[in-house]
Amino acid sequence: MKKYLIHSWMIMAAFLVAASLPSVSRAQSFAGNWNYDNKASKNVGAFFESGEMRYMLKIVSEGNGKMVIDHRTGTEAGWNTKKLNLDLNGPETTSTFPRGDLYRFSFEAVAIGPDQTIRAKAVQGSNKSEFDVTLHYTVLVSQGTYNIVQHDHYQLSPDGKTLTVTETRNSRVEDEPAVYVFQRAN
Repeated sequence: MKKYLIHSWMIMAAFLVAASLPSVSRAQSFAGNWNYDNKASKNVGAFFESGEMRYMLKIVSEGNGKMVIDHRTGTEAGWNTKKLNLDLNGPETTSTFPRGDLYRFSFEAVAIGPDQTIRAKAVQGSNKSEFDVTLHYTVLVSQGTYNIVQHDHYQLSPDGKTLTVTETRNSRVEDEPAVYVFQRAN
């Protein structure tokens, strides 16, 4: 009986110690609210670099590698939300964006194409603190339409407090990749 009590107390103490340590799964979790850090970001376009554009991400985990990323951009006129559905290591997903300008293109007159559809393929390797997304969509420009292929690399910092999104796309052939840095909101 005495061995049983000691064993039970040791198991309970181990659970208490484990509960008091920072959660590894929390540090590796992309889910949460993320505030844009314009000072740490680079090559992101004039709207974002000037601080004129507010930018937030809300990442919601839906289990089994599925997630929704809400891109929230805003100015004095209000907020614009675009939801991107992803399935890590799953089939290609489709999202429908609302009509209107795509602020990632900054001062260029670029809007989502007539079908408003974004096709995305998300892949996460063995490193659970990063994943890649390839996006295909059509944009409206003054000369007609243009097909975009965009690659986004999402990387969490070791402490899980900073999210860096590195973006390359076929319409930025001569530019450096855009690097969007976000800080986890409390």
